[in-house]
Amino acid sequence: MFADSGYEGTSMSEIAKAVGIKTPSIYAHFKSKEQLFLQLTEEGKAEEQEAFQKCLKQSEEMAAKERIEQAFDFFTDFSQLTAGQSFLKRSMMVPPRHLRDQLRINFMAYESELNVHLEQLFIQGIEEGLFPRQDVKRMVAQFYNAIDGLMVEYQIYDDLLFHDRKRIIGESLMRMWTAAATT
Repeated sequence: MFADSGYEGTSMSEIAKAVGIKTPSIYAHFKSKEQLFLQLTEEGKAEEQEAFQKCLKQSEEMAAKERIEQAFDFFTDFSQLTAGQSFLKRSMMVPPRHLRDQLRINFMAYESELNVHLEQLFIQGIEEGLFPRQDVKRMVAQFYNAIDGLMVEYQIYDDLLFHDRKRIIGESLMRMWTAAATT
């Protein structure tokens, strides 16, 4: 319900009704709507993190280029998001104003964990000679910039145009990284 209607558009009574309990019963499990919302963001992060770990595990034997392309596809295949991942994306893009600072702290911790894996992929690419030596933190920032922009475009464009844009952005990232000046 939060993913569909947002924080402000969802009431505890609606949630209670949807799960078949009375409103006071939901407060036996969660002290407030804020607590429930924050718990759900944590579950969404854990769900996405587990799925990304599985993606990385499946690609362990691949060359860096294929692994990076697979990670890019993982984070830009918005049509396959679970309810938890969809909720997480919405919470990151349009957080409730009064929870923005807390969510920002939580998301930064989550991103720091993701950064470790993404940096390893880019280091693998440098070691394999796919990319010249460069700042992997910059590469990670460019990766995030691309997937965040594509998340917005997914909401705006039809599938055909979105997939064309996704292909163009993926190719552009690879060209940028492979042509980067050494640092």
